[in-house]
Amino acid sequence: MLRREHKVSNISSEAIFAIPAMKPYRVVIAISLCFAFMLSDITYNTSVIVRSFALDLLKPVNLIIELPMQISEEVFDNLSSKQNLQRKVDALEEENLKLKVSNEYLQKLSIDLSKLNTLWSSIDIQKDRFVISEKNFLSSNTFQPMLVLTIQDPKEIEKNSPVISEQGLVGRINNIGVLTAEVLLLQDIRSSVPIISGESSLHGILNGKGLDRKGELQFIKKTANFKKGEKIFTSGLGGIYPKGLPIGKISSISDPVDSEFLKVEISFNSTPLNHDYFLVYKNEN
Repeated sequence: MLRREHKVSNISSEAIFAIPAMKPYRVVIAISLCFAFMLSDITYNTSVIVRSFALDLLKPVNLIIELPMQISEEVFDNLSSKQNLQRKVDALEEENLKLKVSNEYLQKLSIDLSKLNTLWSSIDIQKDRFVISEKNFLSSNTFQPMLVLTIQDPKEIEKNSPVISEQGLVGRINNIGVLTAEVLLLQDIRSSVPIISGESSLHGILNGKGLDRKGELQFIKKTANFKKGEKIFTSGLGGIYPKGLPIGKISSISDPVDSEFLKVEISFNSTPLNHDYFLVYKNEN
């Protein structure tokens, strides 16, 4: 530590400290060292060597200082990457769900168009006499099933208008609302349809026995010559159903000993269970 001298101020009694000047030999030594370092640097690149050693010595310290920052950056990058990846996965899942819904809708639309085309092409008579109606509801009542159709204009149809599918007669309109119409099905136990057989040309009355059940011809005498497998059509009697609409075929003929009539069962061509669209006769009035 430098030795300090002090003088007493003439103005005040406080001591004034002053640092004495450097000794001449010290100045000479300092200048000599500077020239020595300069010559050494010029000759041997001492500064570069010293700087390299200094960097090597400070490198571990620098790594220790930067390590927490690198770890925090890596953690942040990983979290950000996971969040971005999760967002991308969620977006892809949402897009995939939309595509599945669209695909299912297009498949349903394609099936509906195919059904409509099949239904429309199955009619050989004038197509302008019919309107297409979609199934709205089918009750689960076995003996009195009710089919409800969606209609566009209630004035286009009337009560008792026949309802058909591509396979044949389904029933007739029983009640008309504003947007829907109820259908009395052939399978309904309240249904009675005048029929004629295709080969023997015999007449009869077909009654329903319930949904997914066979119909039965009423009051058929035992002398009647119906044949098993014979096709059944509407006869047109009574003025409700047009003549010649296909209904089904004779599935069995039996001769009960306790009855004076034959038991003739009819398998229906068409059932509302496997159809979504139907044709309804227009009101021609």
